[in-house]
Amino acid sequence: MSSKASKVINRICYMVLIPFVSIIHVMLNRYRTDVHNIKTLIDELIPFNKFFIIPYVYWFAYIFVVLTFFAVVDYRYYFRLLMSIIAGMFVCFIVYYFFPTTVPRPEVFGNDMLSRLVRFVYSKDNPYNCFPSIHVLNALLVTLFFCDYYKGRILRALSIISCVLISLSTLFVKQHYVLDVVSSALLGSCMYLMFTNDYLWSRVPVKRIIDFLVPSKARDINGV
Repeated sequence: MSSKASKVINRICYMVLIPFVSIIHVMLNRYRTDVHNIKTLIDELIPFNKFFIIPYVYWFAYIFVVLTFFAVVDYRYYFRLLMSIIAGMFVCFIVYYFFPTTVPRPEVFGNDMLSRLVRFVYSKDNPYNCFPSIHVLNALLVTLFFCDYYKGRILRALSIISCVLISLSTLFVKQHYVLDVVSSALLGSCMYLMFTNDYLWSRVPVKRIIDFLVPSKARDINGV
């Protein structure tokens, strides 16, 4: 195996941090007293649409593909994106703990593939931990990092379209409310600005943690 391939594989292995920290999400994703409902008039106007379950589950592939892309082409972008995702998720977990919210779901009928897929998602994800939306947060971060790095118009446009559709899907499959999406957009923008700013990046503890934990074979000699 070549040195470059070995480095890429080592970097990709760090993606396991995302499902690892998601254990906290599972622990918090249950009913607790004083659960808030932040439904707005706009949410009343948004109908349930089972077709949006497609971009909703596409989110998993989108995050993985773009992270893998950066693991191959630029380890600096890779680790900054990965750490911004994890840091943003921890912010969400703190909000979930102190301000739990819920989104009541509609009853989904039908035996077609999309209806079954919606019911499957509902069965695996309790209707809590909604504000902010991690789905929107991660999609936005991936899109911002990709558009900042890649200058080709077609793929940048596809990335933006993916982010928009994923964000809309959280509303149309009734996983989130509008305020969940707005708060995620604000949080994602803050994480992006923080983790792409060289001055801030050189001073945040995350950078030093990466330098300590990530072996040199997964990085270039100049650090992250």
